[in-house]
Amino acid sequence: MERYLSNFIIKDLSRKCILLSGPRQVGKTTLARSLFGQSEYLNYDIVSDRRVIMSQSWNRDTPLVILDELHKYKKWKNLLKGVIDQSGGAPPLLVTGSARLEVFRKAGDALTGRTFAYHLHPIDPKEACSIHPGRTATEHVDFLLAHGGFPESFNAPELSRRLLMDRISTVLRDDLRDLSMISSISSVELLVELLRERVGGQITYSNLAQDLGVSPPTVKSWIGLLEKLYVVFLLRPFSGKLAKSLRKEPKLYFYDCSAAENGESARLENLAALALYKWCDFVRDTEGRDARLFYFRDSNDREVDFVVTEGRKILACIEVKSSDEEPSPSLRYLSDRLKPKHSLQLVRNCSRAREYGELKVRPLAEWLRQLAL
Repeated sequence: MERYLSNFIIKDLSRKCILLSGPRQVGKTTLARSLFGQSEYLNYDIVSDRRVIMSQSWNRDTPLVILDELHKYKKWKNLLKGVIDQSGGAPPLLVTGSARLEVFRKAGDALTGRTFAYHLHPIDPKEACSIHPGRTATEHVDFLLAHGGFPESFNAPELSRRLLMDRISTVLRDDLRDLSMISSISSVELLVELLRERVGGQITYSNLAQDLGVSPPTVKSWIGLLEKLYVVFLLRPFSGKLAKSLRKEPKLYFYDCSAAENGESARLENLAALALYKWCDFVRDTEGRDARLFYFRDSNDREVDFVVTEGRKILACIEVKSSDEEPSPSLRYLSDRLKPKHSLQLVRNCSRAREYGELKVRPLAEWLRQLAL
């Protein structure tokens, strides 16, 4: 199964070392090993591979060297810098990791100008339609809502619930210890269960802290770790002043939209959020466009699900609905105020497309299938 980043990565491998990050089991290794007919794959977690990595004794005639989980080595950036400077990019290097590689990459300047970063996301409706063009966009949306977009679940939907729980357990019990000294893994597991019931809602750290018996700063730090490990992602409220925005409560979504336990509407919003977040990462990684995703809520409780920006431009204001085709008053208000390029209400059960001036009502599945801003 060819993934949406494959051709872009192949092109960039001739220019720089590639850092490929994303959630555990999202298909990073499979994608990397599919790029060429042969490659040398080395995993830092495997002792014999670690010796090869540390001695830099891999085959220099291979078309690609894949270094997995390299960031677990404390001085990985210096090692990689030395290899790149000495070899001049021959053979090409691709570094993968399930934790957020850019967090480690930005801590220092050893790799400045030597790498391109890519972020691999789960399968969304647009990618699903390219993988199985014989199915309709609506069928893909229904499938992803039930089973999520991780490749193994996509190919074996009957295992999707077990795979979800196994993935979360593995991340918390293995990957979390690589990033933090947290000893109370069971408390973080309980936090994940509480978050599954709050998908698409504003996260109040004090309420979660009370439920868990810990302090609000502790809850905030734990959610930050879940974000770094690609379990969840946060959307900040849109504001003309970033500092003001950062003080407000974020909304939270899972990389696996089937994880939401607070209703079908929450899963639908999560699916749309993931598709938009994936698009923002994609155009940032492949084109250098500064695309960002926010939500909107003001002091009068007017709320719009998503605001997409590029630099200082407002690309889109988007509201997601299950069946309500009447334009949201909040979306009308925000569209009149911001004058975005696109004002959209995406409706899952939409009888037909409609337009109300600049505001458009569109079938959600078809719009996500063609997602481009």
